[in-house]
Amino acid sequence: SKEDTYFVVLLKEEGAGLGFSVAGGIDLEQKSITVHRVFSKGVASQEGTIHRGDLVLSINGKSLASSVHGDVLNTLHHARLYKYAVIVIQKEKDKTNSSSRLEIPATGRKCVGSGKDVSMEIGTVADPNLDMNDVICVELLKTSAGLGFSLDGGKASIAGDKPLLVKRIFKGGAAEQSGNIETGDEILAVSGKSLLGLMHYDAWNIIKSVPEGPVQLLIRKHRTA
Repeated sequence: SKEDTYFVVLLKEEGAGLGFSVAGGIDLEQKSITVHRVFSKGVASQEGTIHRGDLVLSINGKSLASSVHGDVLNTLHHARLYKYAVIVIQKEKDKTNSSSRLEIPATGRKCVGSGKDVSMEIGTVADPNLDMNDVICVELLKTSAGLGFSLDGGKASIAGDKPLLVKRIFKGGAAEQSGNIETGDEILAVSGKSLLGLMHYDAWNIIKSVPEGPVQLLIRKHRTA
């Protein structure tokens, strides 16, 4: 169920690890990949969503389902190269106190939220070579006027299946004031809900349904050659 799936973005230094170790693999007795330890000083523990025992579904768009343990370690190691790591985890339902610890105050450097089957969507819809270097997390203050931009593209748009791109930025709106969003940026997720592979209408409804206040957007800069 989607309430238990979390879409966690860890912001870190290039070369730094993700701050947790994993257990499991299709070649081991424990088939599913879980968080084995969260290191006390690491980036995962500072961010706070990832806990021991959580299922790790994907790292940077690479699904870990049916991976051997060595592949999982390679994926973890590869994630060191980037300033961002996008990790999809699933919490076990029956854990006590899970609800209390999941209400994490939104701060500028966290992008946390739950998204439906994000691991699948990121793996299949997005370019599998998703370059995490161009993915940034931007916080906007949503007002009654919205987020201050309009969207173009989406699945089954007039031009075919296209990514959701920022079409216009409205003067004086939230996006313009943040200064981090430009026309042509691809919107990957809003408040932890993945927009990958959605039609324009559905994506726009998700954006509209986000409550006023701070909203975290995961965007990808399309570097024009």
